[in-house]
Amino acid sequence: MTSSEPLQAKLRRYERPREAQSTESPASVIPFTEHDAAISSSTLSPGARSLLSGLLRVGTARDFPGGGAGIEYGSLLKTAARPDYIAEHIQEAAEHLHRQRADILLIPGMSGYPVGAMYALAARLPAVLLKKTRLSEANPNAYPAGAFVIPSYTGEGDVVMHADPAAVADIVASIVQRKLAEQRDQPRIDIELRVAGADDIIDKATMSQAVGESAIVVGEAALADAIARYRATTHDPRPISSRVAVVAWVTPLIKSYNHPQQHLREVFGIEPFAGVDLSAVYLDPPAIGVTGVGTFAFCPAPPSPIYQP
Repeated sequence: MTSSEPLQAKLRRYERPREAQSTESPASVIPFTEHDAAISSSTLSPGARSLLSGLLRVGTARDFPGGGAGIEYGSLLKTAARPDYIAEHIQEAAEHLHRQRADILLIPGMSGYPVGAMYALAARLPAVLLKKTRLSEANPNAYPAGAFVIPSYTGEGDVVMHADPAAVADIVASIVQRKLAEQRDQPRIDIELRVAGADDIIDKATMSQAVGESAIVVGEAALADAIARYRATTHDPRPISSRVAVVAWVTPLIKSYNHPQQHLREVFGIEPFAGVDLSAVYLDPPAIGVTGVGTFAFCPAPPSPIYQP
């Protein structure tokens, strides 16, 4: 999707439907003690293998107040940094971002920012956080362009998410400067701002759509400002065309049973890059289905350590 499709510059609202718990037990489950052998014999990439192994060891399935049946993976992707489990996946995602020629990475919320920052560093891309704030009932329009409202997955009610316009403007100005230098001898200048998104998980792609559409609004404003400053400084008379394109999404986990890949193809024409493709989530017993591999049980909770004086 590019900025050729007009977007309304108002505070948009997105709905994120609650997920239903799987009512059927899996036909067969690979015990945690056998997960290494099953993963090793699979066709998963090296990064996906390590990522899945870590997820099974430190994660579990649980019911979220604002989302329904889901996966608790905080100690793998949010509250700890585990290069032993995610380093290879980070590098694979960075290579995908390079293939898509992304210029800037947008990351929604602090939960996605730890892994998003790793993507940015590995790919050597500037990254912008879409920060989360409470919706102001007194003045619902007191937010920058591109802000949107979305229900919290953890059941905290509606939140507003938006980028820091000053941060985006400075980053985009440097990108425009580079692209102008590359076209110094051309009779016409064509500047495309190629935006990628990153998150710790893609469930129904509602958040991914919201971020992408926000990126177009924010990116257009930053592009217009950078080009106006260039014109005022250089008085360059050459025609300049500009546009914003959402070119990639990267994530460690994607819930393919919600069909987010189809949604992102329809909205942006892109295929998301994911480490582990989840085909199902089960609460009893806690387990996940992995596309093309099988259904895996999570590691049972270890007993609490007993310390002797």
